[in-house]
Amino acid sequence: MVLEIPTPAFILLLTVASVLLIVNDHRTSVEQRLRARFGVDRDWWIPVVAFTIAVSLSLVGLPAIRTAFVEKFDIIVLIFSFGIMSEGLGASGFFRYIAYKIVALCEGNSTRLVLYLFTMTSVVTLFTTNDIVVLVLTPVIVEICFQAGIRNTRPILLSQFVAANTLSMGLLIGSPTNIIISEELGINFFEYLAMMLLPAIVAFGSSFLLITLLIRVTESDATTAFDDLHIQPEYTMPAEVPEPYFTTQMRNWILIFVTFVVLVAVVTFMRVSLFWCAIPSMIIAIGYWYTSDEHEAPVVQPLKRLPYGVFFFGMTFFVFAEAFARSPVVETVLIPFLQQFFAESPVRAGVLGVFGSGILVNVFNDLPAAALIANVLSRLEFSSFISRTLLIQSSLVGLNIGTYVTQVGALAGLIWFNQLRIQRAKQREYFPDLVGEMSFPSRGDLVRYGLLHFVFTGLSVGLFLIFVWVFLSVLIGPY
Repeated sequence: MVLEIPTPAFILLLTVASVLLIVNDHRTSVEQRLRARFGVDRDWWIPVVAFTIAVSLSLVGLPAIRTAFVEKFDIIVLIFSFGIMSEGLGASGFFRYIAYKIVALCEGNSTRLVLYLFTMTSVVTLFTTNDIVVLVLTPVIVEICFQAGIRNTRPILLSQFVAANTLSMGLLIGSPTNIIISEELGINFFEYLAMMLLPAIVAFGSSFLLITLLIRVTESDATTAFDDLHIQPEYTMPAEVPEPYFTTQMRNWILIFVTFVVLVAVVTFMRVSLFWCAIPSMIIAIGYWYTSDEHEAPVVQPLKRLPYGVFFFGMTFFVFAEAFARSPVVETVLIPFLQQFFAESPVRAGVLGVFGSGILVNVFNDLPAAALIANVLSRLEFSSFISRTLLIQSSLVGLNIGTYVTQVGALAGLIWFNQLRIQRAKQREYFPDLVGEMSFPSRGDLVRYGLLHFVFTGLSVGLFLIFVWVFLSVLIGPY
């Protein structure tokens, strides 16, 4: 007797297996050479292998492939346009300028430095994306830790990763998941802003509060549970300030980035393809880099550093999510169950919506999870505008904050750990005496720290959404 596995279950198993193989630390000698020489890692080729298996076993069909590429490819191009502009801002010295201003402002107080860098990362991710923030800011923060002699980097770097995935929910452009949900449900830039800005502020405030409490706990003798997050009370000021002045080049890149944000707002408001903002922005950014004499590196350098693995990673799992959503079990079992489950209780929609989407992120990864959730949300029938908005908000919150629980949650986790590895090796040349004393976050640290933030922030925002629902229900009518 041959055991037949249903197609949705097979797709889910293939997705989970692919993600686990990608995040696994072990690399063969061939893989290490590919990564060192060409920057090619498992996020490039494992999705291709998984896609080939799925096609050969007829798990995905041509309609799912065509739909995924037609509807989602512009999101990948948008991520690349973000990457080019972030590379430009980084090359101009803007991020180093801001970071070292914060270092000086904190005047050697390590606790203040953790909170200030958390705030800076949060603000930057609000206007860019979580992946790009991790790619660009991680090298800067690692350099700060070495320069200032901060031996336990865990509090700073873990809070940075949390920050990169918290305020990202505030703007449509803060994360690709926001764009996926908004495109499917027809939400434009300004509607998204009105719907998600307050939940984002609440999420930021709860994470900020938790970080403050954790720092205070490590400074007391109340418990030893978080001793590995203890940071030295003071740090030494860096010997050199790499970017002491705000330059014309910084100003020009900021203007280019503002232009891009305006284009995104216009394009989403008009509900046309993201190509109309992504491609012009890429042309402007590349053109400025090529024509400006202020850039020391040739324009090919930032193009080489773009996270091209996101194409193979993202598109493969977009196809899988589309095929999963097309399966009969979704229409006959999942949709009716969710319809009844969320329709009966706003508490379920407000709290379990957050945790349900957050858990799905850590099984499916955030990009396909968002595509799947968007597909399901578009097929649910809502009794009112309030109930629809509540479930959309809670789903978006979970999709964003769920990504800092494990490395599986988002491409940002892969980029983060890869950047930590690269930057530690780089700083070894400049600070050989410090390398042995420095401690960096492990994957276990991320799970423990991220899970704590996910639960605390998820409950805070979920309860806030329920409170807003109760208030609106009293103000304008029943649920």
